[in-house]
Amino acid sequence: MTNKEISAAVMVLSVIVITAYVAYDTMVGGAPASLPIAAWKMLWAIGYSIAFNIVAVIIGVIVISIIQREGVADERADERDRLIDGKSVRNAYLVLSIGVLGVLIWQALGLDTIWGPYALFGVSMLAAGIYSGSQLIYYRIG
Repeated sequence: MTNKEISAAVMVLSVIVITAYVAYDTMVGGAPASLPIAAWKMLWAIGYSIAFNIVAVIIGVIVISIIQREGVADERADERDRLIDGKSVRNAYLVLSIGVLGVLIWQALGLDTIWGPYALFGVSMLAAGIYSGSQLIYYRIG
């Protein structure tokens, strides 16, 4: 397993864990009291996601190094890596574009704006999951 695959796998795991945390927190705590509170909660969730990714990549590299009995080197990106990244970005961009359009339509219809930050967070996490999941698939089939 390469460093790029470890990073992609960690990002998929991060999307699942952090989204589950936000969903659980929302189910237990209910709707936020105001729009700024909802936005702050989502900003904290993004911060948790960043911290999770950093720690999990470090742990992942150590564990994979132990399993493979050799260090995991970060190779220089070649044509294949650039092609995989480009395809993955395209997939994520499509999901993000459609998701943001859906949120804008939702807002234009006058539905409850308190859930706007949650919807944008969800769309962003879905796009991140599509990006990293696409990378894993393309590395495995390519």
